[in-house]
Amino acid sequence: MTLRDLAERWVAIKNTARPSPNTASARVSDLWAIGQSLASAEHGGPDKLGVLEDLSPADVTLSRLEDAFARYAEGHASSSTRRVMSTWRQFCLWMVRDGHLAANPMDHIESPARTPWSPKPLQPEDLAAVAEHASSPGTTSRNPWPERDQALFALLIAAGLRISEVAALQIGDCYLKDDPPRLRVTGKGDKIRTVPIPPEAVSRIDSYLESRGVRDFETDASSPLLVRHDGRAMTRSAIDHAVRGWFRRAGRTPPKGALSHSFRHTYATMLIDNGASLPEVQQLLGHADLATTQAYLGVTAKGLAEAAMANPARKLL
Repeated sequence: MTLRDLAERWVAIKNTARPSPNTASARVSDLWAIGQSLASAEHGGPDKLGVLEDLSPADVTLSRLEDAFARYAEGHASSSTRRVMSTWRQFCLWMVRDGHLAANPMDHIESPARTPWSPKPLQPEDLAAVAEHASSPGTTSRNPWPERDQALFALLIAAGLRISEVAALQIGDCYLKDDPPRLRVTGKGDKIRTVPIPPEAVSRIDSYLESRGVRDFETDASSPLLVRHDGRAMTRSAIDHAVRGWFRRAGRTPPKGALSHSFRHTYATMLIDNGASLPEVQQLLGHADLATTQAYLGVTAKGLAEAAMANPARKLL
């Protein structure tokens, strides 16, 4: 069997667990990323596993994998390299158990050390400039829809959602009449959480839905919340394109590698700056690990010291 045949079988087995679309897509992309190096070829297009067509398990050797991962690591963050290595480690382990490899070569390849990450919140002046241009379409926009852009901006900055979570929202996920108004958000691992939103965000979403002609939330409950002019759901790339336009028209440069995610960083940072606790922010963001949320507190001694100084028990001393 070719490596492509085996990869397709393995992916099909993993998909029986019904992973999120992002997880399933990332798994195929990870196989493709290293497969290009193993095959010494550049393959594009939707059939990413096609790059493995001319390879066999005999081509999955320690030396070739080491070379492939070294090339990959040169242009990618250590977190991405760790994820791709994890995918290949699982794939090779399955091939060993299924009798296609004698041993797992990935056992001899060390993953890069975890590097500390720090949030990249927008500066207040940058946020204000971007907010202004999110509310006013550019003069070159072919199909301006300011109400939708304002709703998108509200979801990013007033709810701190991931771009994938924004794209997955349906009209039925909006409980705008509740007290407080809230969104039902499907996060990583298909985990559901509730995110309260302020009245200003509700107003933006209401205005957008009115401009779209939505009158009955129950009838349209399963429709995507954000759509393009043709009625199809806005994809992650379409959302990023809209956000990129805001920054461009505002003459601002988003933090490197953040773009839409910079709003999430800003949301979390502002919550903590205004007294929200780490467990509260963790729940709102949908973080599985509190350590991830703790990065927003600041890894400097100054940030930790300020948190300690906020302890009201000081008044009893």
